[in-house]
Amino acid sequence: YLDPKSIVDIAEREGVEAVHPGYGFLSESPELARLCGERGITFVGPTVENLLSFSDKVSARKMAIAANVPVVPGTENALDTAQEARAFAEEFGLPVMIKALMGGGGKGMRIARTLDEVESQFE
Repeated sequence: YLDPKSIVDIAEREGVEAVHPGYGFLSESPELARLCGERGITFVGPTVENLLSFSDKVSARKMAIAANVPVVPGTENALDTAQEARAFAEEFGLPVMIKALMGGGGKGMRIARTLDEVESQFE
């Protein structure tokens, strides 16, 4: 059920005019949106371009800031080391949320309540 190609194949075979991805993983799938568009099926959701832009958390944050959407304190770019994460926590305070750059559905989110946890959670 998470295979965009299979879903679009079935939709095309059954004469479906539009696909609503529901909530969750498929709602964030640029592949499903792209395949629907290629087969003339309406994708009820964001454009492929929007889905690609918002799958990268740093890009999404920059777009929100550019649109004057209030955001919580965070880094301008992705961090490469646990030491960079620790320096951020020292400057802005604890707790901090450490989030994987890509992905969705809450995967990769970790809360660090101490400076030692910042480094261990980053790895």
